[in-house]
Amino acid sequence: MKVIILNAGIGKRLGDLTKSKPKCLVKISENNTILDYQLKSILKCNLKEIIMLTGPFEDQIKNHITVNFPELKVEYVHNSIYDKTNYIYSLFLLRDKIRDDIILMHGDLIFPDEILESLIFFKEKNCVAVNKEIPPPKKDFKALIIDERVVKIGVDVSGPKSAFLPPLYKLTAQFFRSWLDQISAFINDNKVNYYAEDALNEILNQLNLKPFYINDLSCKEIDDFEDLNYIKKLILEKSKK
Repeated sequence: MKVIILNAGIGKRLGDLTKSKPKCLVKISENNTILDYQLKSILKCNLKEIIMLTGPFEDQIKNHITVNFPELKVEYVHNSIYDKTNYIYSLFLLRDKIRDDIILMHGDLIFPDEILESLIFFKEKNCVAVNKEIPPPKKDFKALIIDERVVKIGVDVSGPKSAFLPPLYKLTAQFFRSWLDQISAFINDNKVNYYAEDALNEILNQLNLKPFYINDLSCKEIDDFEDLNYIKKLILEKSKK
């Protein structure tokens, strides 16, 4: 199993913090960046093969991992037009590279170690993290869940059967290749600024994506300063316990 991490975004909503470094190298505690938290969790689960999708400041990411995580085997895939495309294009670059089952996560996602471990050992082979314990945030992804299947994913999903979806997936190689095929169709139609999930929605009726239910409030993407301060506060509170 390989881990795919999306780190090709600009992170402009964090202003000056991302003018000279990638968002994943923003600190969320005194000694740890977003990337540190992710990679430490990955190593605790005995996963060492990573595909890192990069955009701006790729060299900083490479240097950080080489110095701090030399035991990892990382393949870097660079999106040279990161400033003109959404991450759907970054995933498109993987279309000929996937042979293994995968964990897919956004590079600004924070999650406790136990969530990743539980996801890996969850009985369902194709699943995505879903949190029904909080009101679905307006700006974040939601899942539409019908008969214990995720049938749609999007920011605009709403209603009583919707739930917050932090972008953390476990997928078989076959499932992910089907998604990549649909992503390729989008790119061929020049739909380079769509969400990758828009492509997935086109084929979810043919696939079986299960919800992996979580209830931890610290599994969250860091999009802006409000998110960053929220996560910093949670981490500080946990460190005092």
